[in-house]
Amino acid sequence: MKKIGILGGLAWPATVEYYKAICELSQKHHADAGLPGPSPMPEMCIESVNINYSYNRRGTFGDEESWKAYDAYFHAALKRLEDNGVDFAIIASNTPHNRFDAITKGLRIPVLSIFEAVAATCKAHGVSDCLILGTEPTMDSGIFPGYLKRHGVSGFAPPEAALKAKVTGLISELFKGKSDNGSARIDEVVRASCGQTDEKQNVVCLACTELPLAFEGKEQCETFHHNGVFYLNTTMIHANATFRYAVAGEGA
Repeated sequence: MKKIGILGGLAWPATVEYYKAICELSQKHHADAGLPGPSPMPEMCIESVNINYSYNRRGTFGDEESWKAYDAYFHAALKRLEDNGVDFAIIASNTPHNRFDAITKGLRIPVLSIFEAVAATCKAHGVSDCLILGTEPTMDSGIFPGYLKRHGVSGFAPPEAALKAKVTGLISELFKGKSDNGSARIDEVVRASCGQTDEKQNVVCLACTELPLAFEGKEQCETFHHNGVFYLNTTMIHANATFRYAVAGEGA
């Protein structure tokens, strides 16, 4: 298996879910191999960064210079993973992927994009359009919808600032490992953003790696249904893509 580099801490609850998911996938993958001892696990190196530091260095889209410190912080963290001998890396968060090209420029190792993995999953499930819920950069930048569009999917954010504020407020709570009635609050935003039709099912992309934690028992599901809505869990989609890449070429 390839050695995995995880850039985490953005926030820590999602980093835990990534590590847990990759280990469980490896255990399942090797369950019938008949190997002596514990199940094989991919080697992993986790570079956990300071979410407060990165948050306070977000720039303004359209002003490249304003992102210079933000980009450099993440690039340096990925470079440390590269120097530690990982074969490839992931960023365990949606938000930095809005700066993916700048952050990964010049690295020798591959970095797997969460946006690309989710877009491919949308295509595989025949999704034509979906509501994107996440941090302000993810909902406002237009970067993620661009990835979706290349796979024939139309992505859109909540239409009102007040609805976006409800999403970001819930994310702030989940960062701290708690939330009150999180799934119901997301459901409220979904109904207000998409409406309800008999013609097709609403599809929602939980495009912040903490948002799936609002749905108890669904944290390890790539996709799931809740109150008639089809949800995409970006954390698990990305974690599964990571493990598949780690074992690619094994012939097992």
